Amino acid sequence: MLREKAFDFWKTYIGLMTKGGVDVPMTNPAVTFTADAKAGEYDDISDEEYYELLDFTEELASFWKKNREATAGAVLLEALVNTDLSLSETDKLAQILAEASERKTYKYIKPEPEFETTFDKMPFDEGEVEWTPQMIYEYLDENVYRQENAKKAAAIMLYNHLKGRRRNMILAGPTGCGKTEIWRSLQKRFPFIKIVNGPQIACDGWKGSYHVKDIFLEEPAEKVKKMLIVIDEADKLFEPSIGSAGVDYSRKIQNEFLKIMDGDKVDFVSEGNDAKKTTIDCSHVSFVFCGSFETLLQNREDKPATIGFFQNTAPDEEAESITIEDLVEYGNVRREIAGRIQQIVALNALTVDDFEHILNSRKQMSPIRQLEKLYMVNLSVDDKTKRILAEKAAGKNLGCRYMRSQIQSMLDEKMFDDPDCRNFKLSLVEEKEEGLPWCAA
Repeated sequence: MLREKAFDFWKTYIGLMTKGGVDVPMTNPAVTFTADAKAGEYDDISDEEYYELLDFTEELASFWKKNREATAGAVLLEALVNTDLSLSETDKLAQILAEASERKTYKYIKPEPEFETTFDKMPFDEGEVEWTPQMIYEYLDENVYRQENAKKAAAIMLYNHLKGRRRNMILAGPTGCGKTEIWRSLQKRFPFIKIVNGPQIACDGWKGSYHVKDIFLEEPAEKVKKMLIVIDEADKLFEPSIGSAGVDYSRKIQNEFLKIMDGDKVDFVSEGNDAKKTTIDCSHVSFVFCGSFETLLQNREDKPATIGFFQNTAPDEEAESITIEDLVEYGNVRREIAGRIQQIVALNALTVDDFEHILNSRKQMSPIRQLEKLYMVNLSVDDKTKRILAEKAAGKNLGCRYMRSQIQSMLDEKMFDDPDCRNFKLSLVEEKEEGLPWCAA
């Protein structure tokens, strides 16, 4: 989680304690988030921004231990219990408190509270952890189903990045197979990972657009020096985009990426009246390019229907591989960029059974478990409904996001009638049993 969010959290709750606010009731942020979402507060933000906010809210809500309300003291204590402090950090904290104690003669005086009783900030950072490739893989295994090769490759790449060794990789696979989810999951633990929507990036000089330089200029200086940048739908960015003057704007954008991928210091100039030059050291910046690369494969094959990872391949079948030469010859990728890609990993399409397994999983990858955690409820989804969701997710390449949105819609409908209920039965099929309650309080 982001350090600045951690600072806000600790400052607010420690401040409450020092002003006698230990018993002040604090509403679970998941409750506030749900109400705001229903009221349309997040309708104007992008999916990426929404899910980032959702992730922060889910992690913060864990301090409430599935309760709608908790005292400020209980929330702070739960946060401390779940914070990994080293001995040296504990010593530093104790030293600060000891110095403050010298200024205080202790006696019982309960001051009048002078603070707001609501809180909408986010929680703290994970702290310094010596992550190994195995630890990273095990974490991913809780959040992403199958795709072992991709999870191992991501674990090795992230490990090298943490050690200061710059790496570049391509993850290729159909929509909904888990490419972006791998990095979205890791982003929860490693704030220096930044996910960018490839098709939204425009050439430098286009007014009012999102540019390559904005990836860096909108972030704090201490973060950009070690960013791991994930370009989602990168294949769309690479595809030719010919303007009226016959200029291939995709090539121009790739030129800008090439400067960064060289690992040198790059100068970026901000736009507007306060334009200023910012120099970024890119020697520790890594890239991951995610995409289906469907056009590339169609260009390479005479019969697109025979392409490996666009079909529901069996679990033991290998996904269709892509080579560096394929990127250059069929994917409109500049040879200089293709030559800087150390690894290309292909992911299989998930089958109906795979998606059904995800729904039944007790791990965090299950949309059912995610919504239970967010709303602090128990959800029962019948087998027929799970099968319907799995078939649509697989058949239309919609992935887990589709299943989650459908379950969310069903839950919203039931919560509209009884928002205080804690146990919900959700179904897309008509129940034949009479008297079966939709909600059991």
